[in-house]
Amino acid sequence: MKKKHLIASALSLGLLGGAIAVPSAIFADSGVTDSASTSTYGTKDEVKTPGNHDVGLFKRKDLFNVNLDGKSPLTEFSISPGYGHVKLRVSNNSKTTLTFTLKHVNSGDYLLTKYVGGGETFNWYSTNGFPNGMRSGDYEIQWHASGAYVDASAWAVSANSPDEL
Repeated sequence: MKKKHLIASALSLGLLGGAIAVPSAIFADSGVTDSASTSTYGTKDEVKTPGNHDVGLFKRKDLFNVNLDGKSPLTEFSISPGYGHVKLRVSNNSKTTLTFTLKHVNSGDYLLTKYVGGGETFNWYSTNGFPNGMRSGDYEIQWHASGAYVDASAWAVSANSPDEL
């Protein structure tokens, strides 16, 4: 009788030990991890897109947001190193064509001249003329309306990637 109990006890302990040891051995090298406790960050060379970006990796700065009025107003702003991609939006509230000229003050170079029809809105992206971004430094935009008063609003932002505009 003692043999039956001894065999049954040994068999029970063996099954219990196997139930604990086998799953541990199976999952030990499976590479399964708890996703809540792991984080993955791309390398600095990885291209981030709006679908796979970490919000903290994208950088954007406001350059200006102005209401323009007068004969020939001037808007001054600076582009910080690493923020050379620019979006500019101009809304011409008058009936006269608005002309604006962008100048890099540090070099004295005139970079572009654009026209915005009366009552129109215009968007300009630096990638259209500066695919690698614009130089850092001081800039100014001179606004004209063919001798009439300028009645417009404009804003611009800069970013470290064209995807952020």
